[in-house]
Amino acid sequence: MSNASSVPPLRESAAVVLLRGEGEALEVFWVKRSDAVGYMPGFEAFIGGKVGPEDIEIAIEGAPEGPERILRACVIREAFEESGVLPALASPADLTALPEARRRLLAGEATFDMLAREHGWSFRADALTFAGRWMTPPFATQRFDTWFFIARVPEGQEPSVHVGELAAGEWIKPRDAIARWKSGEATFAAPILHTLIALDQGGDVAARLATAPERSGDPVRRIELKWGMVLHPMRTRPLPPATHTNAYLIGEREMALIDPGSGESEEIEALFKVIEMLEAEGRTLKFVLLTHHHPDHVEGVDAVRARRRVPVLAHAETAKHMSVDQTLDDGEAIPLEGGGGWTLHALHTPGHARGHLCFFHPRTRSLFTGDLITGGTGTVIVDPPEGDMAAYIESLERLTGEGIETLFPGHGSPQGGAMRRIQGLIAHRREREAKVVAALSNEPASNATLVERAYADTPRELWPYAERSLLAHLIKLEREGRAIQEGDHWRAS
Repeated sequence: MSNASSVPPLRESAAVVLLRGEGEALEVFWVKRSDAVGYMPGFEAFIGGKVGPEDIEIAIEGAPEGPERILRACVIREAFEESGVLPALASPADLTALPEARRRLLAGEATFDMLAREHGWSFRADALTFAGRWMTPPFATQRFDTWFFIARVPEGQEPSVHVGELAAGEWIKPRDAIARWKSGEATFAAPILHTLIALDQGGDVAARLATAPERSGDPVRRIELKWGMVLHPMRTRPLPPATHTNAYLIGEREMALIDPGSGESEEIEALFKVIEMLEAEGRTLKFVLLTHHHPDHVEGVDAVRARRRVPVLAHAETAKHMSVDQTLDDGEAIPLEGGGGWTLHALHTPGHARGHLCFFHPRTRSLFTGDLITGGTGTVIVDPPEGDMAAYIESLERLTGEGIETLFPGHGSPQGGAMRRIQGLIAHRREREAKVVAALSNEPASNATLVERAYADTPRELWPYAERSLLAHLIKLEREGRAIQEGDHWRAS
């Protein structure tokens, strides 16, 4: 429910699984993404990035011309940019020259292909082993078609991270990385998990990784960015640009299902398959939790209630719009049996809807945000009379004191860096309010005129949606004595 307009296209990218050691001593180098980046902030990942125009110029011995060579070139460049390591060298390089070359690259003083020519670097394709091709699911706010490659860290080289897009980097044993994920200390996407599992199992790792994307959807696609928190996107009809609503299954032994949003039979059956898969592992669905009553979050409720015979829990304001079995108060604990502490806490966060709830998992500092916060960089529609801008901002401000680290939104991609995101949303609403105030004058103006003035930075096709949030700002300003309504026009007080 943000203010962009279509499913993002897939962008070509590549990632390198950098290894050292053998057997029980095998380690992989992974990085933690900065809270400031737009894509998966705060998540653990492998080194990599988008294909750039300079990658076309990088020569690689034994690589066929075309996309495969360019993707290998991309991963070599990204490895040098992000870690200072030059994998897949055809002949030894002058290691003493690497730090200055990297500095020039990061400073924009030279491109990677220029540095390769200057220093006589050459690369060979067989030092990069293909390890799977992963495509971001369509629910995400940014989507990538990513080729993974395995490479050995060259002798005498040691990766180091420059703080910026990345916050940290370290060598870690795959088993230890998986243990961190299971304890809730690490958050990462499915390709990282499947790679770590294959590395931990040993044997013909490359062969298993090459087929991992296909196998990850059998019997159903499983998106478990944190252990015990399974995201299941369901096709719905929300406001643009969203095309899906994220349902979540939370818990290790007993599970809560948050927001089964689609009532379409195909989508419901896909959800039941995920539930059955988790039940086969010993998990049991205990109840359904609702963030609010909007159709794209609740249309599957009746089907789940009929099939699974579990109670539906929501706020009393939500219960005014639909049948629920139990109401939840602000701060109420929702216990789930299972090792490691799975109790959720209901947080009343009105603004988008009067009965809106977020659900907080204190142990992992994870918040299931419904429509209070979207994935990506967009903002939600605050639509009066159900929407209330003052309450919305107060709800965001309340969250800054909860110690939240990871956001699991109702639409779009989960993300770390929660405090930066929440504070950014508060600042954005304050800045928009200032623009609305500046748009008002002593002469009464229509909403359409005020939208043109206050939302000039918003695509015109989204102005009908922006007009609803404008009205929410105007009502807030009227309560504060800073705007006056005259019929269907508004002026400064």
